[in-house]
Amino acid sequence: MVWSRRNGPWHRVPILFVGAAPGNAGGRGRGELGAHGTRIPFGGDIAGANLDALLGSIGLDRNQVFLTASYNALPAAGGGEPTAAELREPVGEYESSLHLLRDTIIAAGAPLLVALGNVGMRSIVTAARLDEDERIVTQNWLVKRGAERDIVIALERLDLDAAFRRAWTRAWRAPLPQVLWTTHPSAQNMSPFARKETLFHTRMLRTRAALQEAARSVLGIEPPRERPRPRPEGIYALPEWRERVAPHHERLDRLWREKGV
Repeated sequence: MVWSRRNGPWHRVPILFVGAAPGNAGGRGRGELGAHGTRIPFGGDIAGANLDALLGSIGLDRNQVFLTASYNALPAAGGGEPTAAELREPVGEYESSLHLLRDTIIAAGAPLLVALGNVGMRSIVTAARLDEDERIVTQNWLVKRGAERDIVIALERLDLDAAFRRAWTRAWRAPLPQVLWTTHPSAQNMSPFARKETLFHTRMLRTRAALQEAARSVLGIEPPRERPRPRPEGIYALPEWRERVAPHHERLDRLWREKGV
């Protein structure tokens, strides 16, 4: 299993982030900074530093949320997005990574699910419909049902199966979660190296604003005026974080702060 306590605490969390697949930081699964090298998701690369900045913008850090992915392994292509066939492959005792994601959503109990990119959004919704239809939903399917990027939508509006509803209610006795579909924080989408007038910068601002509004409306969290730095405990106290990930993230964090993010 890829997931561990390095993904976040093993108790109910306010937000569950769902990406595409464990990253490799350019090493095709062999890089020291990839998730397979540190067991820390979104660690050591621009996407990870971007995610840290987004978390800080709502006053949270990795010790308070859970980070997971749609696919439970490094894609055969060596990174990037998994194929539909890979998402359907068995993993451990699970029929597929989508079945594992379904149980992860219920176990985390997060009132807010944040899909980091299209694969994350499609996988979240498919995972909550597996008992009724195992076909992976398309972006057009989502749009036709009212899903829109950077806008919160109630998961219950997306044709969930009855078994998922029962499992969630049995576990939490709470309303079904809300979902925020965001742009993936990869270097291809947003970067602290980019000038303020570029899309790489404005996408970051747009994603930050969407996350802040979701945190405010769903969780009652008022974003801090200044982005705090996480305390050196939990995930941030791990040797892999301090020695490998932190130096890269600190440099990128400084660039974002210089641009007012």
